[in-house]
Amino acid sequence: MWDTPSPSEATTPRTRAWGAAVDIAFACITVVLLYATLVMQGYETVPYHILFVTFAAVYGFRVWSLPITVGVLGAIVVGTGIIFYEHWRNDELPGDELFEIVLMPAILGAMVWHARRRFAAQRQVEHLAARERERRLHEHELARDTSHALRTPLTIARGHVDLIRESSDDEQVRRDAEVALQELDRIGRMASRLLAIAELERPDALTPRPMDLAALVREVHERWSVSVTRKWSVEAPESLPVLVDDDVIRVVLDALVENAVTMTQPRDEVRLVCRRFRDSVLLGVADSGPGISPDDASLVFQRFWRSPEKREGTGLGLSYVRAAAEAHAGTVVVAKSSLGGALVGCRLPLDVESVLPAPQVAQVGSGAAPA
Repeated sequence: MWDTPSPSEATTPRTRAWGAAVDIAFACITVVLLYATLVMQGYETVPYHILFVTFAAVYGFRVWSLPITVGVLGAIVVGTGIIFYEHWRNDELPGDELFEIVLMPAILGAMVWHARRRFAAQRQVEHLAARERERRLHEHELARDTSHALRTPLTIARGHVDLIRESSDDEQVRRDAEVALQELDRIGRMASRLLAIAELERPDALTPRPMDLAALVREVHERWSVSVTRKWSVEAPESLPVLVDDDVIRVVLDALVENAVTMTQPRDEVRLVCRRFRDSVLLGVADSGPGISPDDASLVFQRFWRSPEKREGTGLGLSYVRAAAEAHAGTVVVAKSSLGGALVGCRLPLDVESVLPAPQVAQVGSGAAPA
């Protein structure tokens, strides 16, 4: 092989064999064109220019190492230069054609310089991409290992604190133990959510199955509307068949509803939204709460981020939504809702299998139910 290929160029034996075939073909063409330049007195510039054009075309696919590039280009320049000089000495070539000996290599040299700059930039991008993959893998393993490691000590600590609460006659001790249990439960939920997010980052995390997304939205609406005091409503088609991991989407919906409940008061309205587009579906929750400022819109899906106004929760619910959306080859959505607050959700492709290894909208309302 003449070149020093980038990692993406030397991945398979077929690619390497193709490169060797190009090199051999170029060597043969070079010899033929040099011979044609020698024997075609008076027309030597035709094969001469074809030779340099061939070099430029091949170099666009095969960025050889610098010593080999200089050697090949030097051999062509010297060979054609000698031929041109001999033809000029024999009065077979006008003197002004000798400028071609300098002009064509100069043009080709500039092309080689730009090609090598592009090649260096490509190598840098590949290097950064590899580092990013390693970073994400390390982050995934750290979250998974940390979540697993926290479960046992949390269970032991909770058992001891619960024992203290039940066995103590001191009311202050019992209240303190209750606070400690609540915090331990919150840490346990955080560990479980971190593990769930880490699992979603695996390539084979999803098990897509056909399901009626609109029916799921109405089911989640019914479950939340009887347990939390809000003005509940649903915006969804009568039926919306999709191909998704239904277990993951159920958690996504609960996380979105939980976020809306956290950001609203009992007098506010919360609406579950399921809208179909041509090739995607919007799954979200809108509310009439304070909304999300433009400065915070880019932060809401980050891990452990919580609104300055509301400090409840783990700060991982919307991070799970983002991980689930990306696992389905979708995107997250943050916008101002028609209710005056925020619309937070995700947009998923209708045909998940094609990107992974419109019915009439019905309004369903529900009054507030006691918590």
